[in-house]
Amino acid sequence: MSEAGFVKDKHYQFLLKYFPGNIMPMRFMALWADTVKVVESYGLEKKLRIDESSFQNVIIDYFIDTARLKDFQDIKRTNVDKIYGYELFWFLRRHPVQLIEDIPDNFDINEKIALGVFIPRILAEAGLPYEPKNQSKEFQDILNKFIHLLFYNIKYRPYTQQTLELMIEAFLCGCNCTRVALNKKP
Repeated sequence: MSEAGFVKDKHYQFLLKYFPGNIMPMRFMALWADTVKVVESYGLEKKLRIDESSFQNVIIDYFIDTARLKDFQDIKRTNVDKIYGYELFWFLRRHPVQLIEDIPDNFDINEKIALGVFIPRILAEAGLPYEPKNQSKEFQDILNKFIHLLFYNIKYRPYTQQTLELMIEAFLCGCNCTRVALNKKP
C-alpha cells in the first residue's frame, strides 16, 4: 500500500508533508498484523472481522493528532508513550473489530483486542517481553491487576489520548525505577 493509496481523501493529503514515504502505510500494516495475531490467539478469526475502513481511520486520526502536536509543540519525533497512547485511544474510539457471529462478552471485544495488542508492546518497551507461560505467578498477578484496572478504566471511565499516554509513561517509569533501585541498567 503506497502513501498516495493510503491517504485517498484530499482533506488528509496534508499529512504527507509530516509523514512522507511509507510511514503511514507501514504503521497501518504493523498494527493490522498485531491485531490479526491477537484475534487469532483468541480463536475468533471466524467470528470477527476487522473493518479496513475503520482501521484506516484509526491510523489517519493518530497521524492527524501527531501532526498537530508536532506543529504545536515544535517536536521532530514522537516519543513511544505518545505513540502508544494515541494509537490506543483511536483504536478504542473507532472500534475497528466487528462481530460477524455471536460470542460471549461481545460488548467489550474492541477493548479486549486493543489490550491484547498494546500490552505486549508496552511490556516490550519496558524490557519485559510478554510471555505469560514463562513468567512467575507473582509477575502474572501484578500484571493481571494492572490489565484489569486498565480495562475497567477504558470501559467505564472517561479517558483521552493524554491520559493513556500518562498511564504508559507511569508504567514505564515504574519499571525503570525498579531497575534503578535494583541497580540494573534501564
